[in-house]
Amino acid sequence: MRITWTAAARRRGLSLLELVAATTIAAVIAGVVLTGGMKVVALASNILIVWEIAQLNDAVEDFALQFGEPPPDFHDQAEVVKFMQGHFPQCPPQNYPTFAGQSPASALYFWLAGPNGRGFSTDPTNPFGNGVRRIGPFIHFADNRLKKKDGVIQYFPPHVTSGGAPYVYFRAGAKGYQGNCGYPPARPYRDSETGRWINADSFQILCPGQDGVYGAGNHFPGGADYDKFNLDDIANFSQSGTMRQAMPHASQSAAAPKP
Repeated sequence: MRITWTAAARRRGLSLLELVAATTIAAVIAGVVLTGGMKVVALASNILIVWEIAQLNDAVEDFALQFGEPPPDFHDQAEVVKFMQGHFPQCPPQNYPTFAGQSPASALYFWLAGPNGRGFSTDPTNPFGNGVRRIGPFIHFADNRLKKKDGVIQYFPPHVTSGGAPYVYFRAGAKGYQGNCGYPPARPYRDSETGRWINADSFQILCPGQDGVYGAGNHFPGGADYDKFNLDDIANFSQSGTMRQAMPHASQSAAAPKP
């Protein structure tokens, strides 16, 4: 059977179209798989963060059982000295560790691991020394996520790369919550309906979420003042999910900015 040039051209053209169509379909599928994969990775990371915040929360509560109260968050040095004098009355001030540079961004590691990473000595005159008998550490910190900044050690979430923000810890005091954690605009959260502090008698642990940046809003769960960076933040009070997931549906559609 003779195949004319025109018929052959049509057949080759059809094959080319099929190739283009197949390539396009493959690209679309790859995009869907990649996007879905990224979503799965983000979901897995959020689950890990929620779990880790729960562990940090339990460790702070274990610390409070041991010492009678949660640790200070370093926003007020007078509160730190008061804590030291109340719980380590036999320890002379010259045996105190250096508090310079400590903040709500370093408080978790300092108190839960101890200043030297080995908890606290039972020696009442030098609880920060190297005595054999120890109290704590209250939690194991992943070494590869401990980073020193401005002379103090901070603990970073599993997904955060260089330039991101660490976990931060705020403790409620006589005047409520105060202080700068060193990673503005991160600050403690208030109840969006009553205006009162969340966990008004205890503490808040915050994570900057997948973007590694804290949002400027702080009214939970309504989120009327959230910016795009708030939406993926996670806290020990955010109902085991992100700030976006904790928002009431009405507020989520009406008030929340798009990421």
